[in-house]
Amino acid sequence: MDHIGFHLGPLGYRILEMPPLSPQAHANFGQLPEDPYYKERWRQFSQYILFHEHDRWACRVLTHRPFIQAKAYNQKVGGVRREFEPITSVDPTPQFATIAEALRFDTRAVFQVNLHQWRTRVDAVFQGKTIPEGPHRDGHHITSVTVWARSNVTGGDSTLYQIGKTEPFFEQVLDPGQCLIMRDEDMVHGARDICAASEEGGYRDIWVISINPWADRRYGQEFEDFATADASPPSSVAAE
Repeated sequence: MDHIGFHLGPLGYRILEMPPLSPQAHANFGQLPEDPYYKERWRQFSQYILFHEHDRWACRVLTHRPFIQAKAYNQKVGGVRREFEPITSVDPTPQFATIAEALRFDTRAVFQVNLHQWRTRVDAVFQGKTIPEGPHRDGHHITSVTVWARSNVTGGDSTLYQIGKTEPFFEQVLDPGQCLIMRDEDMVHGARDICAASEEGGYRDIWVISINPWADRRYGQEFEDFATADASPPSSVAAE
């Protein structure tokens, strides 16, 4: 079976235009709780099952569990069970479907999706540090970053690096509604810090969507046991 990112081509990435968020979903960014692990941002997190039925892509939210990254991918908080509040008042189906259609996912297959939404602020108190851990990989088959709002800020360029390289081969400021999608295993991604355009300060709102085949999901007790105990990337996660 082809890798689910096969249709990203030899470069392994592309930029998509995402369907717009509802006004309610946009407003939800202003209600996000503070990230207890990185004080520079406000964040929620949920996980989904993605499947195709009745000639369209559909998703269902999974029972809420902590977010865990294996130590191999995050030296800052790898192996830590991070507890985030679940995402509310948001239906991500149109955005998930856009990625599935663009990457020509097999409609007979089932996928597991992580969705993070967060706001990074910059002002006299907050430094606008977009990615505290720096350039990194997330340990998923597909990772994407969608920018939904940039308010009174400059910077925040999205960057992609060849593994082992220190200079990016891609660097671009994503406009609201643009999604940078990549084969996570083939490259390292990051983002420059944001700067306030005036003394009033500002913010940047994003979604990070990560997708894996259901058989290789980053969800459930078996994956959590692996991620908190091992430092090598998983090959697959057996069905529970």
